[in-house]
Amino acid sequence: MRFFGDHVHVLDTGAATAALAAAASDAAAAPPGPERHGALAGVLVRAGAIAQGVADAERAAAGLDADDAGPAARATLDATAEVAAALWASWRAGGRSPVPELGRVAALVSAALPERLEVRRPEGFAYYGAYPEAWAAAAARALAGRDAVVLGIRSIGTALAAMVAAGAGLGAPLATVRPVGHPFRRELRLAPALAARLAAALRDRPAAVADEGPGLSGSSFAAVLDALEALGAPPERVLLFPGHAGEPGPEASPETRARYARAPRHVEPFGALFLGDHPLALARLAEDVVGSAEEPPLDVSAGAWRRHLDVPPRDWPPSQGWRERRKYLIRAGGRTWLARFAGLGDDGARALARARALADAGLAPPAVTLRHGFLFSPWLGDARFAGAAAVPRAFLVAALRRYLSFVAAAFPADPQDGAAPAELLDMARVNAVEALGGDARAGLERAAWMLPEVAAAARPVAVDGKVDAWEWLVLPDGRVVKADALDHHGDHALPGCQDALWDVAGCELAFDLAPDEARALAEAVRGAAPGAPPRTLPFYRVCRAAFEVARWTLASGDPGLEPDEAGRRRAAAARAVRGLERALAAA
Repeated sequence: MRFFGDHVHVLDTGAATAALAAAASDAAAAPPGPERHGALAGVLVRAGAIAQGVADAERAAAGLDADDAGPAARATLDATAEVAAALWASWRAGGRSPVPELGRVAALVSAALPERLEVRRPEGFAYYGAYPEAWAAAAARALAGRDAVVLGIRSIGTALAAMVAAGAGLGAPLATVRPVGHPFRRELRLAPALAARLAAALRDRPAAVADEGPGLSGSSFAAVLDALEALGAPPERVLLFPGHAGEPGPEASPETRARYARAPRHVEPFGALFLGDHPLALARLAEDVVGSAEEPPLDVSAGAWRRHLDVPPRDWPPSQGWRERRKYLIRAGGRTWLARFAGLGDDGARALARARALADAGLAPPAVTLRHGFLFSPWLGDARFAGAAAVPRAFLVAALRRYLSFVAAAFPADPQDGAAPAELLDMARVNAVEALGGDARAGLERAAWMLPEVAAAARPVAVDGKVDAWEWLVLPDGRVVKADALDHHGDHALPGCQDALWDVAGCELAFDLAPDEARALAEAVRGAAPGAPPRTLPFYRVCRAAFEVARWTLASGDPGLEPDEAGRRRAAAARAVRGLERALAAA
């Protein structure tokens, strides 16, 4: 099944370094406290992305298909380490320490760097609540008083390695590396000069390797372990700084599992840093706005939020499990607030702006503030799911029309922010054939006939991307608002930003819309903003249904599910397959 995607953004280096320097200057000028600390974290994310892009560009320019850690990569990695040291100092001072002059960051504006950079979004900072302070805290414990060779695994490992170096008081990492090859069988290729530098450095020092993983296969960490061992590093002297204490996922080979199990690992859990009484802990991040917390934050991630609604378990919707954003309920100021991770730096700022635009239009819950990646909003515990509430059909369809029309008009996007229509169709072919076999081919061929028109007319917008029936909430006063409406166009799934018909097709599947209801919804959306004509809705219906099949099939395969939850996810997968069958038949 095809579900995940990796959208690469092309940046103008001059504009990117100027924006980085401006963000650093703004952070330094901000008053002390959580907002300044969050701004400094945003500077780290920007710096790490630029350093990743430069390192990849140097590798490509050398023509060796191997990491070399040349002078441009060195300059940007040093600048990232400078920001990391400032962020770690800010954390230790509770956000009160002044931001030092970031001279290496400022120097990048005039540095000899590639003109264009291909940058990959650091998923942990954007989606998974990976907080860089945790890597510094783990390194402060594991490497206190020790020298070490610090390496980062690109992409996100660029900034994380800088935080490991900051936590250990070691200056900057030696280099970053990018394992290549099949996603489940990565290998590391080093240019001779970098291999020699590493071999010399490892003779009398341990290595510290930072990344967000391990993921499905753990092969990136394994590739680095293999390479360092080949350079003479004893396995017990290679310390891993991963994003979690668990083992690699189901695609890991037995060799990778064994190698990973032997490696020393150092992790600082999110709760150890952010659920205590630190001035920058979650309960205190927004106390100037929501009031002092009356009890510790309550974790409602991975579907646990369902326990706090007036809905019996038999009517609970399925959960996406670990794929959900990190979220907590906080009782403060006599009210209950939802603190949802929205992304560090620019990702969080975009989510806040979108949340406020939707709330101002009466289409989503109000957004109170954003603090260090968490978006605070009132908890709507008395709301009901629109799919289960006794809402008149015409009223519900009108709510869908208002919301999708607003999104289509208000949030235009760049084509590089999402998969091209041809990529959607390729995804649909893979998923439909896997789910239905040869029965899918006729419908896929009919969808393919529409591809030229779709490719010519589609207008990408920052769609909702996840329009499940239980995310449309009916408030006590009868209004319908859309929850979880901020960032599924920018997550790690393949579609990304798409024509607004992508969400029309999603609503059609979620609410079993009749053909005339779906057609009217498509026409209303097209009336609000240009794009693919309504007659191409069958193309989007097939692709969206095939994507939903992958989404719930993968979620159903998660290990360790409780029987009731496993049943909910299997039922969602079966429903998606039926929707795909209908979409193919009607294409």
